[in-house]
Amino acid sequence: MGIERHNVIFAGVGGMGALTSGQLLAKAAMKKFKNVTWYPNITTARRNAPADCLVCYSDTMIYSQLIKDVETAVVMNNIQFDTMKNRVKSGGLLILEADDYAENIERKDIQVIKVPGIKISSKIANPRVINTVYLGVYIGATKTVPHELVKTELEKRFEGKNEILKMNLEAFKEGVNFGEAA
Repeated sequence: MGIERHNVIFAGVGGMGALTSGQLLAKAAMKKFKNVTWYPNITTARRNAPADCLVCYSDTMIYSQLIKDVETAVVMNNIQFDTMKNRVKSGGLLILEADDYAENIERKDIQVIKVPGIKISSKIANPRVINTVYLGVYIGATKTVPHELVKTELEKRFEGKNEILKMNLEAFKEGVNFGEAA
């Protein structure tokens, strides 16, 4: 993408895995970049409450991870859509669920990728891997972190849980492929 600092926000609701996706990305980015932050925002400690995390990675110093505008917003649920669509910088990327947003997005200054995440994760036979699909789409579309580094983090996270690992690796691969084609 040709920028020194990458800022991405993963937004969903508690229980969807937005924080997990961000954490996996942050750990993978640590293998490539000198400076990485992962900043979670959990509005209330319950399922289905808005939750998001901001991941910043750069080879230059990150003085604050508290920023308003990001290069990319990955919106996994329509609850946070109105807030997050306005946080994407002009020229940035908005990734969202296709089933939640049939109509066109009014912003014309950003790229929008509508992901059939529900369909992809259901095809894999487990809707719980939808966050890994979205992480893959982000990696495939931006290429800011090599997908092999994220795959390694998935293998570490689900070590000893072979069936869960297999589903997440498949979901990630499907997401990367979708993001590269977008």
